[in-house]
This record gives sequence, structure tokens and C-alpha cells, in this order.
Amino acid sequence: MASAKPDFALPPQTVLHARYLLGDTLGGGALGITYRAVQLDAPARGRVVAVKEFFPRALAVRAADGSVQPMPKGAADFALYCARFVRGYRFLHAKANCPPLVPLLDLFEQNGTAYVVMAYIEGETLAQRVKAHGAIPPRALMRMMRPFLHDLAALHQRKIIHRAIMPRNILLRGENPPILLDFGGARPEDDWPLRRCPVLRGRGYLPPEQICQSRQGSWTDVYALCATMYYALTAKEPADALERLFAAKIGKDEPLVPIRTLCPKLTRKQADALMAGLSLDSAARPADFAALESALYGSKIPHFAFRIPNWCARK
Repeated sequence: MASAKPDFALPPQTVLHARYLLGDTLGGGALGITYRAVQLDAPARGRVVAVKEFFPRALAVRAADGSVQPMPKGAADFALYCARFVRGYRFLHAKANCPPLVPLLDLFEQNGTAYVVMAYIEGETLAQRVKAHGAIPPRALMRMMRPFLHDLAALHQRKIIHRAIMPRNILLRGENPPILLDFGGARPEDDWPLRRCPVLRGRGYLPPEQICQSRQGSWTDVYALCATMYYALTAKEPADALERLFAAKIGKDEPLVPIRTLCPKLTRKQADALMAGLSLDSAARPADFAALESALYGSKIPHFAFRIPNWCARK
């Protein structure tokens, strides 16, 4: 994974939990910063790991002693979201055998915040691949994504909503299936309503129900993955859901360019499946990753993928 240097990151050589020696930063998002680190204690002394620090920049600042200090007006929200961060990763730790998850190794609190330790896996993100090499040809992307979709279906079978699928959170690993990064916003699907749950940053990849804090579920991740595949196939960010909603409200043209216009080599069947997944109406999308896989690749749709109307299912 390529390194980055978000502002206010902890400096290299910082020791956390008396166990982890921090190196460079791997990246940062809406909810935190991820560092490369080396484990200091036995039996895994010398193991390279990734350490994610809960640090929502909208709600907190870095103090001189390295601690994370909530802003006065954001203290209550910081405490709430930090507790959700811890609870979410504890929940995911119980699902450790789920294929698309990076193995979780440790979870602890320090510096006024929380940290999760994950296995460090070499690779490049989908965002890095497209930025470096341009759009991915349809046959190559579909070959890459099929085992990934099959693995992702295990998330929804376990009632996990990731809520932050986007190009920077998908790690490519050569011939191995991609895996998902950044589970800081993940929630159990039955953890509803998601009261005061932070809206994650991801222009173009968040469906309207996530931005507007209405009912979310497996269909929420379907939109995000279809938006991610749209970007991978076109090297263009999909139109933001709020812009699309506003255009529809005032009678303007849909700002989301049909994917086959930008990627004519994509089959009509696959283009139709991706555009359905990008529907603003959640009931018009494939219900989950298993249904999306069926729509893209033509396998039989399982009985649980059939939909019920939006007005009675997702209010």
C-alpha cells in the first residue's frame, strides 16, 4: 500500500499500547488515520501491521502530547462515534472468517481515542490503479470482480453493511481477490435506526439514503459498489446522488452519464445491471451482492434476492 501523510498524524517512532512502533502513514479518511507499524512483543515480534486511529477531523484536534482532543461543541458526538467505532470493530472481530475482511488483531484505547490493529497486506487500491493506468477494460474488471462479489455476499449473509465502499477502500492483490478496507463505518444491518451516525465522505459513491440518513441496508452497499465499478470502467467519478436528486426535482437532465456511453465495450447486460445498481430508488437496485452478481454474470437469481416495494421495505 502506498504511503500518504495526512495532517496531524502521529510521528514515526511513536509507540502505542507498549506493543506497536509506528512507521509511516498509509492514508487517512473521514474517521481516522492508518499507520504502518511493527509489533514489538512476542510471540509476533517484528510482524508488520496496520494501525487505524479513530480521529474524525471534523470533531477533534491533535494536542501537543499526541492525544486526540474533542472540540468543545463536538465532544458528545465524538464520544458517541468513538463508542460506535469500537463496537463496530468488535462486531467485525466476531466475523473474522469472512473472506473480504482484513484480519483484525487488536483493539485498544489510548490518547483519548481508539485504535484497531489489522494485518498488513501489500497491494494497491483500486483508486491508485485507475489513477496510474486509467480505466480498466471491461473484461479485466469483470474477471477481477466476480470472486470479489462472491466474497462480498458473505458480508450481507452475516448482516454486515460496510457503508464506505469506494475505490480507495478496495485493495487489489494481484491474482488474489480484492479485499475491503476501512470498516470504521460498518454496521450490523439490524442496527437500525442508525441514530446520529456520521455521514461518511465519499462524493459520488454514497446513495441518497445514506446522505439523508434514511433506511440503509444491503442495497446501500450495492449502490456504492456499482459506483465504484463505474469509476473503474470509465476513470470518471459518478455524479453525486444529491446532484441527481436535485436535477430530478427541478426537471433537469440526469447528470449521471450512462456507463455504456463512456465505456462502449461493456456488454448491454452488464451496463444495465450497473445502472440499475445506481438507481436513486433503492427498491429498483439488486437487493444485495448475490443479486448483483447474478445480474452481471447471468447466474440464476437466488430466491432471497427478489424485492419488495420500497414504500413498505425501507422506510
